[in-house]
Amino acid sequence: MDLDAIRDALKPTRDGLQAAGFTLELAERDSELLLTVVAGEDACEDCLVPKSMFRQMAANEIGEAGFSAPRLQVLYPVDTRRRDVDAGARK
Repeated sequence: MDLDAIRDALKPTRDGLQAAGFTLELAERDSELLLTVVAGEDACEDCLVPKSMFRQMAANEIGEAGFSAPRLQVLYPVDTRRRDVDAGARK
């Protein structure tokens, strides 16, 4: 999976996220594309669309760039905070 090319394909989404105070991190994990939305200090979490819509928008942008959209997993800031809390509780 060419993460740099996919990152370029997702430029409209990345630009929109950046305008609302977020960044988008990409990683490949178990043949999936993991899209992690990271909140900046002044991020507007109410500005995020439902994950199903975000996943579809990302798949469309990847497809429009000529790639077959891989299986996508989306993590929002609330998901990463919950994961951190759960990990802390297991220690």
